[in-house]
Amino acid sequence: MQGLLRIHMSAYYDTMDKGVATVMILTPAGMGIDRITSPPHSNYTYSVQKSVLAGIDMEESFDFSQIMIPYNFTEFIHDLTYLVKKNFIPMKRIDDAVGRILLVKFTLGLFENPLADLSLTNEVGSQAHRNLAREVVRKSLILLKNGNDSVLPLPKKVSKILVASSHADNLGYQCDGWTIAWQGFSGNNYTSGTFSST
Repeated sequence: MQGLLRIHMSAYYDTMDKGVATVMILTPAGMGIDRITSPPHSNYTYSVQKSVLAGIDMEESFDFSQIMIPYNFTEFIHDLTYLVKKNFIPMKRIDDAVGRILLVKFTLGLFENPLADLSLTNEVGSQAHRNLAREVVRKSLILLKNGNDSVLPLPKKVSKILVASSHADNLGYQCDGWTIAWQGFSGNNYTSGTFSST
């Protein structure tokens, strides 16, 4: 546990010191609460209780104002209501979660200006945006080594590099989640893009 905290927490501390208001809890394919138990969703009431008491105000997904759930939000509401009524989760904890979420929304001005500014709609997908997206991809790509220390780092001048994997020519996999669909998709049919050798 100390190793995980040492390696992964430093970035969170730095961003919180700089004033970030929220931290998103990411899990593969969303529905992180389901994965508290093994197998996932085997004791959902327990998972709801543990996640809320641990301090999660918003879980990474959709549709519910505190802990966002993409599909089974009625089950979540039922279980949370039961846990609060039976005092397994104190009402004070719910007030705390709602208060923090409302504070962020007030700070962002969402109550005064709840709708998006549409004046820049025509700029979406502009060449400047595409250039920036390409730069972000170039700077964030990671090349993993395959057990041969003599291979990396690559020479600055190399004639050919073979990129081979299920993601090599799959725009959906390369775009990942929140680009076209909230959990991403597979294939090249839902968006256009350019594969570049540079």
